[in-house]
Amino acid sequence: MKSSFGMGKYRDLLLAILLFIVLDLGILFFNFFVSLQLERDAGRINSAGELRMLTQQLTKSLLTLQAETLAELPTQTSMAQLNQGYEGFNHALSTLGESLQQAVGLTEFGADSAGLSEIMAKLEREWRPLAETIAPVLQTQAANAQDIEIAVTKAVARNIRLMALSDDLARGVETAANQKTNRMRQIQLMAIVLALLNFFYIVFKFLRRLNASDRIAENARREVDDILKTVAEGLLLVRADGTIGSQFSGSTTQLFMRELHAGEDFRRLIRSLVGEQRAEEAASFLDLMFNPRVKPALLTQLDPLKEVLVAGSDKDGGKPKYLSFFLNQVHEEDRIKELLVTVFDVTQKVQLERELAATQAAAKSDVDDLIRVLQNEPALLQDFLASTCNKLSSLNTAMRDVGQDFKSHHELLGAAARMVHGIKGEAAAMGLNSMSRQAHHMEDVLAPLLKAKAHSGEDMIPVAFEISCLQEQAEQLQRVFSRIDGAVGQIAPGASSALDAMVSNLRHLSEQVAQSLNKQVKLTTQLMDLPLPESVTKVLREALPQLVRNAVVHGIETPDLRLKSGKPLVGSLRLEIGRDKEGCIEVSLSDDGRGIVMPEIRQQVALHRSDADRLTDQELMGFIFEPQFSTAKEVTEHAGRGIGLALVRELVEKAGARMRVMTQPQQSTRFVMLFKAEAA
Repeated sequence: MKSSFGMGKYRDLLLAILLFIVLDLGILFFNFFVSLQLERDAGRINSAGELRMLTQQLTKSLLTLQAETLAELPTQTSMAQLNQGYEGFNHALSTLGESLQQAVGLTEFGADSAGLSEIMAKLEREWRPLAETIAPVLQTQAANAQDIEIAVTKAVARNIRLMALSDDLARGVETAANQKTNRMRQIQLMAIVLALLNFFYIVFKFLRRLNASDRIAENARREVDDILKTVAEGLLLVRADGTIGSQFSGSTTQLFMRELHAGEDFRRLIRSLVGEQRAEEAASFLDLMFNPRVKPALLTQLDPLKEVLVAGSDKDGGKPKYLSFFLNQVHEEDRIKELLVTVFDVTQKVQLERELAATQAAAKSDVDDLIRVLQNEPALLQDFLASTCNKLSSLNTAMRDVGQDFKSHHELLGAAARMVHGIKGEAAAMGLNSMSRQAHHMEDVLAPLLKAKAHSGEDMIPVAFEISCLQEQAEQLQRVFSRIDGAVGQIAPGASSALDAMVSNLRHLSEQVAQSLNKQVKLTTQLMDLPLPESVTKVLREALPQLVRNAVVHGIETPDLRLKSGKPLVGSLRLEIGRDKEGCIEVSLSDDGRGIVMPEIRQQVALHRSDADRLTDQELMGFIFEPQFSTAKEVTEHAGRGIGLALVRELVEKAGARMRVMTQPQQSTRFVMLFKAEAA
C-alpha cells in the first residue's frame, strides 16, 4: 500500500515545507521572546537610572528639610519629597535586585551576571546605613534636628558613592542588554537566513517537480496517442448529451466501417449499424447509464449492445460481423460526466462459441468412451495413456526448442504427424473415439503446414495448441481410469458427506453467533438427494456462512423482543437446496426475524446520497450488497464492516448464478441463489 498523501514521491518537498513552517513559527516565537526580554531589560535600565536620580533627590530633600527646620519654616513639602525618595529608592533597589536574580537569560547570552550582582551588593551596603538614618526622620511628623543633621551628613558623604554605583549598575545592565540583544539579533538573522534558504529550496524543488510533471504529462499524452493509434479495440467517450468526444482509437474507423467525428451523435451512429428496435433499446440503455441512482452492475444483464450483428463492408466481402459494446461510467465529483465505450470485434469469438457448441454436442457421446474404458484391459490402457502423455510432452518440449529455419520446422512437423497418426490408430482400436477425433483434428492442422514451402514461428502456434488439447484429453482419461480403477464407490458418498459437513458447520456457526448476541436460533434443512456439483459446493461453502451470520445479526431478534412480537423464543433459520422445474439448483436461506428495515437502509444511504428520500424500496435493497454498507451501529466480530453480502454477490456473479431477496417487515427475510441448469 502506498504511503498516505504521496509521501513516497513528495517526501523531501513536504519535509522542506514542514521545516519552513517550523522555522517561521520559531522566528515568530523567538521575536515574542526577544520583545519580552527587551521590555525587561528596559525596565532594569530605567530602574538603575532611577536609583541615581533618587540619590540626588534624597540628598536635596534632606538639605532642604534641615534648612526649613533651622528657620522654623513648614516642612511638609520636604518631608513628602524625602518620603517619596526613600520609598522609591527602596522599591527600585528591591525590584532591580529581584529582576537580576531571575534574569537567567543574561547568562545564556554571555552577560556578566556575577559583576552585576557584586555592584548590587555594594549598592545595598552603601544604602543600608543611609536608610537607617533616614527612617527615624520619617517616623515623626516633626523631625528632630539632630536626626536630620545625622541623615544629612551621611547622605552628603554617601551621595557620590551611591551615584557612582548607580551609574555602574545602569551601565552594566545596559551592557548586558546590548550583548543579549546582539546575540538575539544574530540568532534571529541566522533563522531568517535558514528560512530563506529553505524557501529557495522549496521553490527549486517545486519547479523541478513541475517541470518533471510537465514532461510526464507530455509523455503520457504521447503514449495515449500511441495507444489509441495501435489498440485493436475501439475506444471513445460519449458525453451526457449523447455526442462523441474528441479522442477515440484508430480502430474505431475499421470497426464502424466509417470515419468518426468529434461531436457526432452516438445514438445515430448505433442506428446506422443495427436495426431500429435495437437502436431504441440502446438509447434507453444509455439514459440508464447516465442515471446516478442506477448501479451499472444491475444493468449488466440488460445491455442490448452485446454481440451486435452488423453488416460487413465491401473489403470484407460483405461478410457480417459481431461487435460488443461495453460502457463504463466516468465520474467527476458526484456526477456522471461521460461514458467510456469500448468496442470489441467478437466475430471470431462468436464463431468459436458456435463451434464449441457443436463440439459439446459431439462430446456428449464421450460418455460411451468412459464406459468402454472399463471394457479395456487395465494394464494395456494405462500403458497407452502413459505413453501418449509422455510422447506429447516430449513433442511439446521440442516445439519450444525448435530452431527458426524451415528445415527444422519441417522435420519436427513430419515427426509430429507420424506420432499423432500412431496415437489416432491406437485410440481408435481401443474404442477411445474422442481421442481419435482429436488426433484427427490435429492432423488437419498439420497437413497444410507439411505442404507449405516456408514456415514462421506463428505457424507453429496452432500446432502447440492442438498438442495441449490432445495431451489434456489423454491426461483426463488417465485420471478417470485411475479413479474408476482404484476408488469405485467413493465419489457419491464423499460428495454427500461434504454437504452434511457443510450443514453441520453452518448450524454450529449460527448457534455460536446467536450465543454471543444473547439470542437463540435453530437451523433446519431440506436438502436434495443428489450430490451438489463441486462448482456449486464451492460457492455455497463461502456464501452460506455470510448469509447465516447476516440473518442472526440483523434478522433474528433477542428473546424478549420475540416474545413481545408473539414469536417463539428461539429464532428459526431454514436452508433449502433443491432443483426447480428447469433443472436449476435453487439454494435458499430464510429466517423468521424482523425483516429488512427499509427506514434504517434509507437513513444509512442518506449519509452518502442526497436523493435517498426519492429512492424506491427496490433501489434501496440493492445497497445492502454494496461494499462497506452496513446498518450496524458499531463494528463487531460478526457485523459492521459491510463485507459479507458484497462477498455473496461477487461469488454468485462469478458463478454465473442469480440472486433474489424477499422480505416481509417483522416476519421474515429470504435469500435465494439460483444456479443455472448448465452449471448444475
